[in-house]
Amino acid sequence: MHQPSRFSVLSSPEHLSPTPSPSPRFTLSSTPSISTALATHKPANRPNIYDRSLNKTRTAEISASAFAFLFSETVQYTQKRVSGINDLERRLNTLGYRVGVRVLELMVWRAESPSKTPKREIRLLPALMSIHTQVWRAVFGRPADAIEKSVENEDEYMIIDNDPLFERHISVPRDFSTLSCSSFTAGIVEAVLDGLGFPARVTSHNTPTQQYPSRTTILIKLEQSVLEREQALK
Repeated sequence: MHQPSRFSVLSSPEHLSPTPSPSPRFTLSSTPSISTALATHKPANRPNIYDRSLNKTRTAEISASAFAFLFSETVQYTQKRVSGINDLERRLNTLGYRVGVRVLELMVWRAESPSKTPKREIRLLPALMSIHTQVWRAVFGRPADAIEKSVENEDEYMIIDNDPLFERHISVPRDFSTLSCSSFTAGIVEAVLDGLGFPARVTSHNTPTQQYPSRTTILIKLEQSVLEREQALK
């Protein structure tokens, strides 16, 4: 009689069933179940992340390689579920918006919780400077490189980053040459502006130079209601 190979024996459904096999080599009764192994394992006594002080993590740093890997996987995951560049940038913007809501909440709590008279900025220029400096430092560890006002449209402002972190470790294929992964950053800025009471549409645009090939401009287009309020406060 032909002796079956070892691989065919292991893959046979007869030896994968709970019924004891004639050969003790493949019996499952002596093997502990997964649930038993998990039940006997005692987790390490680690502090709960929710018990940590938010102020103690203010200057904490994370691994740049881990951050780059996570964002790269996010872009690849999103790319497989879109129909074009515009759709991909829109989804990255949406993901960034969710992060921006939490960034603003954390920054306001850290800045105003010790104060007995918390306040909120109601003027546009100080709010934009806060995003240029404080938000950029909280997210990227440094301020943005410049902030400019459009000379053609009074409702447009631009925040310029010469070396954006989100573009640093992303290799964009030729057919996606117009893609700006900093749409994620644009979503963060849009969420912060909305939370501060300055609704706007924020987009990201590649503006490379010879010195800064990854230079990115975050374009802020304010709603008309913001301009009317600024005029009334003058």
